[in-house]
Amino acid sequence: MNVAFSMVMLSVDVPLSIDAFEKDFAQRWPDDPTPTESSAEENTMSFQVGDSIVTVGAMPAPIPWSDLEGPCATSLLWKNATEEVKAHKIHAIVTVMADLNSIEMSTLLTKVTTSLMESTSAAIGVYWGSATLVIPKEIFTEFATEVLPLGPPLHIWVDFRVGPDEDGETSSGFTAGMKALGLMELEAEQSPEPPGELRERLYGLADYLVENGPVINDGDTIGEDANEKIRVVYSKSAFGHEGKVMRLVYETASYKKPWWKPW
Repeated sequence: MNVAFSMVMLSVDVPLSIDAFEKDFAQRWPDDPTPTESSAEENTMSFQVGDSIVTVGAMPAPIPWSDLEGPCATSLLWKNATEEVKAHKIHAIVTVMADLNSIEMSTLLTKVTTSLMESTSAAIGVYWGSATLVIPKEIFTEFATEVLPLGPPLHIWVDFRVGPDEDGETSSGFTAGMKALGLMELEAEQSPEPPGELRERLYGLADYLVENGPVINDGDTIGEDANEKIRVVYSKSAFGHEGKVMRLVYETASYKKPWWKPW
């Protein structure tokens, strides 16, 4: 059985309502099985969605700032993340246990997390731990309700961290969250592309892999045309990821180290 979890940040200590959750879930996701086997105690609630087991437990403390400081500092989705996230008082851990594949697990976790936040007035946002992302409630709900029905909402599932190198001429970057989708993380060092273009390339490649599976092999060449050759190499991570990653090797790459570091 696979396990996935998220953490919902709450501005004040409020009771979790299984009735409010079930009402939102049924209305928001009418094609999904209605939650059954529901039970609720003072700080926890649990239920099943089909054959999947979901538990929600309220923790009487904020998420440790050491886990959130980096994601807040680099967040592209939460404008005032540091100030607003620091204000949360408690959090709820949402756990899904199921015999589902990685995409199905992330999909169900996204739906449950959304309905929990929308049925809890004190919810301000979510910490998506597999991607080390902090996402405000409104944006998470928007991606869940408008993008998820069309395909995987990678912007709330995967962090695309990109920055300029110290020479000011190249960029480096990596993903965080692809592993939770059953795929290798992506990395690039000394890319001749500016940060915005490198981020778009990593996103496009991630989207292709999520849609088609691990179809890019070690040593394969990718590019938008015959003149653009970027080799994919399975290698040890340069940014601290466990296991092998898919590293993009540019023929014109420099080998200077980036001035910035991942938190």
